[in-house]
Amino acid sequence: MKKTRTLFAGALIAGLVTVGTGGAAFAQSTQPTTPAPSKAHHDKFCDTWVPRLPGLEANVDRDNHQIDALNQAIEVARAHHREDVAERIERQRDRVQRERDRDVILAASIHLRCGV
Repeated sequence: MKKTRTLFAGALIAGLVTVGTGGAAFAQSTQPTTPAPSKAHHDKFCDTWVPRLPGLEANVDRDNHQIDALNQAIEVARAHHREDVAERIERQRDRVQRERDRDVILAASIHLRCGV
């Protein structure tokens, strides 16, 4: 009789632990719902920035071409042992890369917020 009670109690505890663990895992796996953004703010942002997307993409293309040209100029300067010129061109390239990165981030945020 004592052995049956111990076995039954062990099975009951194992079942409770399993259910409790499953419930905790389920509670952690559910995603909280986020409220929808304000429609007025969303429309104003999209109305302002969506028409500017082609210009931003053109800027990114222009900057990519300029970065390629500057990289070639750096190689030529180093081939001619002009490290001072190469460093100046590298600073210019870094500035163009920052501008390009800013435009890429802005275009991505427009796509994300406006669904374009």
